[in-house]
Amino acid sequence: MKNFAFFLILFLTGCAHYYYAPNAANIPLFKEKNTFKGKAGFGGGNNYKGGDIQLAYSPGKKVGIMLNSFFAGKTEQVQEDFSSSSTQEESGKGGYVEAGIGYYKPLGEKKVWIFETYGGAGVGGESHTYFDFETSKLHLTKYFVQPSIGYSSPRETFQIAVGSRFSALKLKIIRDNVSFDNNRESKPDLDFIGSHPLSFLWEPSIMIAAGWPNFKIYLEMTGSDNLTNPYLAQDNLNLNAGIKVTLKNNRNKRDNIKSDYGSHSN
Repeated sequence: MKNFAFFLILFLTGCAHYYYAPNAANIPLFKEKNTFKGKAGFGGGNNYKGGDIQLAYSPGKKVGIMLNSFFAGKTEQVQEDFSSSSTQEESGKGGYVEAGIGYYKPLGEKKVWIFETYGGAGVGGESHTYFDFETSKLHLTKYFVQPSIGYSSPRETFQIAVGSRFSALKLKIIRDNVSFDNNRESKPDLDFIGSHPLSFLWEPSIMIAAGWPNFKIYLEMTGSDNLTNPYLAQDNLNLNAGIKVTLKNNRNKRDNIKSDYGSHSN
């Protein structure tokens, strides 16, 4: 079977669908204003494959904004019964998008350590196909707060960061024609979501990136621990790798030159 949940999305494993998975944490590690950072990676969890596309911009000296997306899916051929060689396709797929705003502050004289905290919200949807062509469709809403701290070398050729995201997740069943007779594992999971739609999650992450100032390869792992509904059918891992790009506005250089000139003239 499969499953999916973007923000958070998941999929099947054997005969079990999953209805949530964590998206990767966006930890941009800003040092100055007028900086754009983009990140794209592919990977998955224990029971799905997916990817993240993340954007961030620093419009002010201490203010950052972000826009993130997550997609995942999986399809499997399931044997109809032990006495038959025929199979049927089961699948799960979905997507999620979120936006956030927050605060960043470089620390120390060399500004190689950065503290950041972001808050935001996102929405997503997922659809599942089960045995005997039964289906379900779900909608999800998530609110999050994400403090983090990281190290970015003076030339920004190496970065490492850890984050600790706290999320409130709400799942809503839009359509469900799944029967217990045909899907004895999935139907109770859907009924559980119907009676326990709200979950509070702790989602720690670690990210390592290396390369050049404007282009790096990264590896990131994000986990998800359901603090209130441990029986929710969810995947607990997002492990992906990809690329990071950084673009800085020329105004940063001009501001630095003016600042240096003013200090020399004084």
